[in-house]
Amino acid sequence: MNFVVLARMTVWHFKEGKSEKGFSELDVVLNTLAHQTEGFRGAISLLDADDPNAVTILTLWIDEEALKRSEKEVFTQALKRVEDSIDSPPKIQNYRVFSTELFQRSQWPFRWA
Repeated sequence: MNFVVLARMTVWHFKEGKSEKGFSELDVVLNTLAHQTEGFRGAISLLDADDPNAVTILTLWIDEEALKRSEKEVFTQALKRVEDSIDSPPKIQNYRVFSTELFQRSQWPFRWA
């Protein structure tokens, strides 16, 4: 079975009062380092609805080599940027993406012309 991309899911838990700064730092890493890393295919940041100090980040990578490269070039840098703000190391899980369908629209409601 061929998979389109691979994904890394990281769950970050921030210390009380440190989440806003931590989320911002992680967003900077995603919008700079990840985008500059060969094989990057996208990211989704999910704020936990029940825990205001938690965020889950899903990054998508073209292949195993890119996923491994991102550990050194992106994940390690992200960890360094927020290490003083987190209350424990992030939980990491890798996945093979079987199917995706994402839409991003600039205006709601969207209507076809």
